[in-house]
Amino acid sequence: MALSETQRHRCALALVAKVPLPELGEIDSRLSPPLSPDDASALKFCFLRDITANLSNIIDSGRAEGAVIYSPAGAESALRELLPDGFKLFRQRGDKLGDALANATEDLLNRGFPAVCLLNSYAPTVPRALIEVAIDELSRPGDRVVLGGAKGGGYYLIGLNEPHRDLLDRISSGSANVVAHITASAARIGLKVEMLPTWYEVGDAITLKRLNEELLAASRQPTGSGRRDKAHSAPYTRQFLAKLSETEHGRRILQGEVF
Repeated sequence: MALSETQRHRCALALVAKVPLPELGEIDSRLSPPLSPDDASALKFCFLRDITANLSNIIDSGRAEGAVIYSPAGAESALRELLPDGFKLFRQRGDKLGDALANATEDLLNRGFPAVCLLNSYAPTVPRALIEVAIDELSRPGDRVVLGGAKGGGYYLIGLNEPHRDLLDRISSGSANVVAHITASAARIGLKVEMLPTWYEVGDAITLKRLNEELLAASRQPTGSGRRDKAHSAPYTRQFLAKLSETEHGRRILQGEVF
């Protein structure tokens, strides 16, 4: 489907996500343990809702279009139920993470978008301000890659205005050296790299504890307080964690005592 002239000036904000649907053979294994499989899947759905709601604030300003690069096949109806209106769905192409990222970038650029930001679905509190900085960088003249690194070597955002498959094609699922791989590959071809501040993705008991502490602290702050680049409030995730903390076992998980 061709883009309108207005859409051609908007960055594509593409969330790369596996949808945890056991009936389709997909479960969330990154947070189970410490969470039960059911709780890990429920939390992942909260992440998807919070991230796309955060992106919607940017999309509504007219600066971007929203997309989800998803797997497995058959997850469309579940996604439609939880995503804000206007997000386009694209089936993930490629079994390895690098292939999926490269194919998604090419597909969206070929549709006429001037730039693409690929976003990690395990980073629900990334500040809107950081995503807006990425859009600003990609709107400037010249070829570049914008990287938002996650602690531990992963990523929360990869922004490109040209395909550059060689930056992505050898990244494997669960890779902890995404940023190192991309920066080294960019150096080999002389591609400019713009680094965003480091954030974090939630993939183990330690980062789950940090998420819980961050959202609890955020919920106690007055509305509108703090810096512009403060963490996204992630209300669906916060509500889920609050419910989980009502049990003794849940509190121990969120305090990092159960691995």
